[in-house]
This record gives sequence, C-alpha cells and structure tokens, in this order.
Amino acid sequence: MNASLKVHSQAFIKKHWLSRTPSERQILTLAASILLPLLTYLLLWQPAHTAVEKLHLNLPVMRAQALQLHAQAAEVARLRHLPKPAVLDAHSLKSAVEATLARHQMRDALSALDTQEPNAVQITLAAISFEQWLYFLHELQQEQHVRAESISIAALPQTGMVKITATLSNGGMLVNGGSR
Repeated sequence: MNASLKVHSQAFIKKHWLSRTPSERQILTLAASILLPLLTYLLLWQPAHTAVEKLHLNLPVMRAQALQLHAQAAEVARLRHLPKPAVLDAHSLKSAVEATLARHQMRDALSALDTQEPNAVQITLAAISFEQWLYFLHELQQEQHVRAESISIAALPQTGMVKITATLSNGGMLVNGGSR
C-alpha cells in the first residue's frame, strides 16, 4: 500500500508540479503558503475555539444540572426505601378527617362528613377561612396521604371565608371504581 501511494505521489509531482514553469511554481507556493494557514484557521481553529467558548459558558449550567440530577436520584433511592403508606378504608379515613378537624378547631364549620366506598369521604364545610382550609388539607396530605379528588369552593360575603365541598381519598382506587 505504501509503495503504491509513493508511486502515485511521484507520478502526480512529475505530471503536475515539474511540468510547471519556475514562476508558476513560485506563485503556487506563495498561494499555498497564504491559503493553507487561512483554511486551517477557518476550518479547524475558529470552529474549535467557538465550541470551547460555548462549552465554557454551558459548563456551570451542566454541572448544576448534574448536581440536581444526583440529588433527585438520591431522593428517589431514599423514597423507595420508605414504607408505603397504609391505605385507609372509608371509615378510617372519616376518623382521620374528624381528628384533623378537631386539631384545627374546625368541627363547628363541618356541615357533613359522609363515607364513600371503598376509601373516600365527602366533606362539606359551611363557613371556613380559606387559609384554614389550606392548612387542614396540607396536614391531611402530609400525615395521612389523603388527596383531594374533587373540590367545590364558593366564596362567602365575609372576606376570606368560603364554603367547601370536597371528596377526599386515600389509596389506590378512585371513588368511581377505576384504577389509578
């Protein structure tokens, strides 16, 4: 292979280079000495330099994303090892809601609390502060893993007061029997 390449290069030199006059060779050499560095700059160095600058700008962002990804992966691993929350049946869920209502001193606002099989309750609060409702719902979500399936909120004439009807559930089945 090398011998064949050497023969071809010698044939090329004889055919194209040595057949030129000395002044043509000098012009071609001068043109090559100008064009070769220019082409090297335009085709190799400048794109590489631009890419390096972009990488320097993107590197801190990419590092932050990598740290966030590692933190999220650690959180996923931690959560996988936590025990699964117990699924409450409708009557246990009703008891948990009643206890949370009592802790938040909201029993007077309770109009209705009805169980819905298999693991849901419907709660109606006649007049309650919206902020108090949010704290109540947040505690149920954090402590009992209760989720609001549906909520109807009506504003009352008093500032910040609302009437709420909500369906709360805990577990793997929807109120209508479908799966999650």
